[in-house]
Amino acid sequence: MPAPISPDSTIREIVDAYPGIDRVFGAHGLPCAGCHVSTRETVRQGAGVHNLDMKALLGDLERFAREGTVPAPRRRPASAVPPPERKRKVGISHIVPVMSGKGGVGKSLVTGLLAVALRRRGYDVGILDADITGPSMARLFGVSARPYHGADKKPHPPTSASGISVMSMNLILEQESQAVIWRGPMVSSAIKQFYGDLEWGKIDYLFIDLPPGTSDAPLTVLQSMPVSGAIIVSTPQGLATMIVSKAIKLVQQLNAPIIGIVENMSYFVDPTNGRRLELFGPSKGVQLVVESGAPLLGQLPIDPALTELCDTGRIEEYRSEEYDALARNFIHVLPALATTDKAS
Repeated sequence: MPAPISPDSTIREIVDAYPGIDRVFGAHGLPCAGCHVSTRETVRQGAGVHNLDMKALLGDLERFAREGTVPAPRRRPASAVPPPERKRKVGISHIVPVMSGKGGVGKSLVTGLLAVALRRRGYDVGILDADITGPSMARLFGVSARPYHGADKKPHPPTSASGISVMSMNLILEQESQAVIWRGPMVSSAIKQFYGDLEWGKIDYLFIDLPPGTSDAPLTVLQSMPVSGAIIVSTPQGLATMIVSKAIKLVQQLNAPIIGIVENMSYFVDPTNGRRLELFGPSKGVQLVVESGAPLLGQLPIDPALTELCDTGRIEEYRSEEYDALARNFIHVLPALATTDKAS
């Protein structure tokens, strides 16, 4: 006779004792009945984490144990915590997160160069480095100053050589190499503080450099800030494309617009003969355009000269037709955000 079902039984114990009962958990919206989490999570804990009606869940589990009955999918009760308010900050016209889902595709690089290109056109630009545990923006721009208090007695982000406001976690650490060992809620809180507590002043475009994944940081930005649209960065590699598709689905599920796709490391031009080499395979840009319904803003090359500039904090010195075209395309697809190139 299997052990009785109780709130303190682990999910795995129940699934093992009553084959097929995982469908009852699934009907209540508890997806982890078949994964490793279930080996240590109790029914009480699972119901709490997923905001389920534990009494109804236990009743259906006991009914299955007696009769083998699987209930129809249940509506989950409304969360007691309302969705976060999308807080608009005075002075910031447009918020543009740059994301991928995949690490190592060049999100920070695209963020930085797009900011530089728009700044050259006369726009007021800011960068919020939302990669709290792996920040890189301060190094890219050679910014080492801490946030400062202005005449208004409010904290302001420091600025780069060309006047781009930059806020990054490294700017408040004692040492650049210090590890930030934080769980998700602290990461989300830091992003909100960088956005809400700092006085950014007048900003036409605030770019937000997001870390890899589809978890706390992108959810915080997309759910709590009035995002104008996201830029998705990928590379031609099939593995990267697969993971980037997850980021596209995240943005779509949260009903945020996608401005466009940027394919980074698309090719390398051999300096000896001018041949264009596709080191990561043929372009997957069209595939992502179809998935996202957004245009391909640019296919960017691998450039060793850019690597050196980034390592020495001189990204603002870089000039390239391909990156300039990216900025033009960005402005072109957002006529409602920027109808005029201020440089013209």
